[in-house]
Amino acid sequence: EFLQALRTAQLQLDAEKTCNRELEGKNAVLEANKPKRSKKKNIPEELAAYEVEIKTLAKKYGVMVEMYFLTTEAISQPTPLPLPAFNTADRYASPLAEGECLIAELDSILPDHIKRVRPSNHFQDVFASAMQTGRSDIIHKLRNNADNIFGLPKSHFVTTCERLKVLAVVEMLGMKDASKPTYTIWFPFLFKDMRVNMRKPFSNWKPLSQILKMALWGQTLLADGYVRRGGPITNGQRWRVSAVTPGCIAWATTLSMFLLSPDSEFPGNGTGTVSKIMYRSVFREYKRLLVIKWADPHIQAIVAEMNKFIFGGPGKDNKSGTSANMAEDLTAQIDAALAAMDAAGLTDDDNAEEDPPQPVLLAPGSPLTSDKNFADDPCIPNSTVSEHTLSEATATTS
Repeated sequence: EFLQALRTAQLQLDAEKTCNRELEGKNAVLEANKPKRSKKKNIPEELAAYEVEIKTLAKKYGVMVEMYFLTTEAISQPTPLPLPAFNTADRYASPLAEGECLIAELDSILPDHIKRVRPSNHFQDVFASAMQTGRSDIIHKLRNNADNIFGLPKSHFVTTCERLKVLAVVEMLGMKDASKPTYTIWFPFLFKDMRVNMRKPFSNWKPLSQILKMALWGQTLLADGYVRRGGPITNGQRWRVSAVTPGCIAWATTLSMFLLSPDSEFPGNGTGTVSKIMYRSVFREYKRLLVIKWADPHIQAIVAEMNKFIFGGPGKDNKSGTSANMAEDLTAQIDAALAAMDAAGLTDDDNAEEDPPQPVLLAPGSPLTSDKNFADDPCIPNSTVSEHTLSEATATTS
């Protein structure tokens, strides 16, 4: 009987050990899948609880509103009262007005409980990091699908490709000599049939729509007529987006320039490593034109086409726009474009005469790639500055 009891006790002990091992395994799995909490000290529990929501809002803001996050000084400012109209040309009346509109537009997408924590360092860190992560993920997917967007082999868009040795890319960028690369904000790819016509900016709207469609709905929706059924939640659903904005059109346009450029990584500081293109300022100027001319019949026609392609319908007038005040003087060519649209008016003639080639600024440090303000240079006539300050820039690729 003693031996039998000992055997029974041993069997029970073995069973308990087996059960303990199974529990330890389950606990290890649970611990591995446990959401990681920030190791930063002194983070209020309220902020930690909002991190997922802040990241989602940041990724939406980075595509639909602004390509770059606000400066630390700007983000710390309180919401301006009364609230300025950030979707009108008045925002560009002065640097102060533009800065206030920048804050007002950010606050417009933040719910009240997130708006309260906006001035905190933790909010700024999480928001800026999520913007960059979201952009990097989208750019990676765009490179994998660039052949569908630009009509060129996919190999031309890998990070190691020397794109300025590809004739078709050079033509899309409007370069005259790839050995001495120059970049213009109004490169031929942005226009129908590659014919630069400043009365019809963004007339090659379909590639821009494809970029946005992929960012919002995923890679499979680049094809015409594709109807999504089921699957994971997309950015477009998560962000509740129903129409294009000045910000997202400017975002897609700036990314098309980047994908054609020799730069392999999108610059977090706003300036291309190889091209020296000031992407931050380029984005601002595209958005400025779109905000100011949003009601123009040509721009509205482009918006309608893009909404139909991306959302399957005209969408709502979801105008949005605000930009950080830039040190670089990149406004002259946008002003010339605005003047061209005002002077010529909208024309339905797709065969309108092509605008003449724009002169190249040969001085090192021309405005698309440097901080120098050519308007202050007495050696350059004012007429040249007003027409071409933004048109082309010399870049060193060595």
